[in-house]
Amino acid sequence: MSDGLGFSLAQLRYFVVSAEVGNISEAAEQLCASQSTVSSAVMRLERQLGVQLLLRHHARGVSLTPSGRHLLREARDLLGRARNLKERGDALAGDAAGGLDVGFLSSLAPFLLPAVHRLTRQRYPDIRLTVQEEPADRLAALLREGHCELAVTYDFLAGDARFHALAELPVHAVVADGDPLARSGPVELAELATRPLVTPNAPDVVRHAEKLFANAGVPLPRVIGAASVETTRGLVAAGSGFALMYQRTEVTTTLDGGTVRTVEIAGDLPPASLGVAMMHGLTMSGRGMAFLDVLGSTLPAARSGTRPGGP
Repeated sequence: MSDGLGFSLAQLRYFVVSAEVGNISEAAEQLCASQSTVSSAVMRLERQLGVQLLLRHHARGVSLTPSGRHLLREARDLLGRARNLKERGDALAGDAAGGLDVGFLSSLAPFLLPAVHRLTRQRYPDIRLTVQEEPADRLAALLREGHCELAVTYDFLAGDARFHALAELPVHAVVADGDPLARSGPVELAELATRPLVTPNAPDVVRHAEKLFANAGVPLPRVIGAASVETTRGLVAAGSGFALMYQRTEVTTTLDGGTVRTVEIAGDLPPASLGVAMMHGLTMSGRGMAFLDVLGSTLPAARSGTRPGGP
């Protein structure tokens, strides 16, 4: 599709240098181009703009026409803005500085985001982190629409995005403190399934749970949907059912004063990979690489439910 301009930045540069040195041959030397290339480029620019820019003097170089003098200022300004744009692009591509838009799976954010913010400030103070906490389907849309460079999520929720795994997390169960299973050691998935499953009410999450139960040969129990991790924990503490989680926390008390317990699950349930998703074909920026460094530092602590240390 044509941009309607017809001329290029290279032509503008050839014109500006020729006007400044007053000689096409000398301009060609500075530009590391042939004299014919520079001369032809300037003449094409004149035709495309519809005005004569330079007066050609036999054996005496070139001089600006009145129109050329007016347009020289505009050309210099445009070339300056183009250089600024290139420098800005180089900075965005390679430097650990500037703004970085990141999506965070809403169920992961409470476990990881506080430490990510703290470590980012400590290690990369020039990065301005902007985070959007969203469910899995909305995260995928943010990536597709270019609203975030990276999305922190699980592999089974990454959809068709490119996924960079950082850690594998085993699944465990969360039950009410008063549940007999809370103190019985590792439990079978079939035992847990005698209770309802409390889980985020996102289709992809429910489908993942269905697959876990199907692979274990256990019927999926009745599902109770919850909008957040804390609501899930509160419902479990109230005796509404059990939850399956990949993230651990040393905090057992819920916001309404209930208590939950973490229980290991017997058997060989597959772990989930936690990492970042990004669109195919997108080259990760320097800020993105810095974010991976920070996120990777938070994961060992997140697996054990403890606060990550400093840099």
